[in-house]
Amino acid sequence: MAQLILKLPISLYSFSFVSSRSVSSSSSLFFSSSKMLYPLPPPPISSVKWLDTHMHCGVRCFTAVKSGKIQPQKKKKRLDEICLERFQQYSRTFIQSWILQGKVFVDGKVVYKAGTPIPDKAVVEIKAEVPKYVCRAGHKLEAAIEQLGVDVMGKVALDSGLSTGGFTDCLLQYGASFVYGVDVGYGQVAEKIRQNEQVSVIERTNLRYLSELPQKVDLVTLDLSFISILLVMPAVVSMMKEEATLVTLIKPQFEARRSQVGSGGIVRDPAVHQEVLDKIIKGVENYGFSCKGWIESPLKGVEGNIEFLACFCRTAENADPSKAEKQHEDLASNGSSHIDLQ
Repeated sequence: MAQLILKLPISLYSFSFVSSRSVSSSSSLFFSSSKMLYPLPPPPISSVKWLDTHMHCGVRCFTAVKSGKIQPQKKKKRLDEICLERFQQYSRTFIQSWILQGKVFVDGKVVYKAGTPIPDKAVVEIKAEVPKYVCRAGHKLEAAIEQLGVDVMGKVALDSGLSTGGFTDCLLQYGASFVYGVDVGYGQVAEKIRQNEQVSVIERTNLRYLSELPQKVDLVTLDLSFISILLVMPAVVSMMKEEATLVTLIKPQFEARRSQVGSGGIVRDPAVHQEVLDKIIKGVENYGFSCKGWIESPLKGVEGNIEFLACFCRTAENADPSKAEKQHEDLASNGSSHIDLQ
């Protein structure tokens, strides 16, 4: 049984209504006093206003109004959800980070918890430095473009491992004419990227099994997890022009053998890093590419892994289809790392 308070607009008294499930026009209302209960007729059901409550019962609080209409009160939303709605150019990662850092203000006061319920009419301000890209991955690709001399201007690109859209954001800012963004996940892409007319977002799609795109691309960028880069190379080649560029983020934790990966999924041995680099560079070159160079990523992975970026140029005369096909068959049958490759 739950006790709810009804307030009539003309009266200064409070009334108590007792029910276990719902409100009906035949229910009785009683004026509460310290000595006795006086029966009163219930108000018309059309003249009540429903109010949200956190009570775990089958009824809701309401107050009588003169309008004769039922007007539900707006629910509050999480602070991070309100920020994502109002500041669509920023990713959830940035929003939640700023909240934790005390850079988000609600009606002039700092709120440190992303899940704090906030009214729709609240004034929300973010007092933080505007990020260059929608996520930190953009800075990784920027380093490769600058240090390895990657030409992006006017290129049609494929960005696989789209996620929030850091690589795609970087490509657009460096002048790419169009980007196809592919990701196995769903709903992670920043609205700034999703709504950009120069981007086609292809979600719930594994690059390994992607058969074609509307057009061949000049440039491919890869930021993949839980799969070896070499396993997606047949798909990459099939969607590239004969002369094209590949820039890939190399993550040793997903390329090394299980025995080479330490606690927490971190590869710490520099010798393993070099072994992985050599394997990936040689493997990609078997598909008709030549390596222009590689760099260590300026930012570590989420778990603290050292990562690398390599740039490759594809030319038709370098291709060796038979060698590449045999390499792919060996990878698929034996596995190139500790990750389940199926």
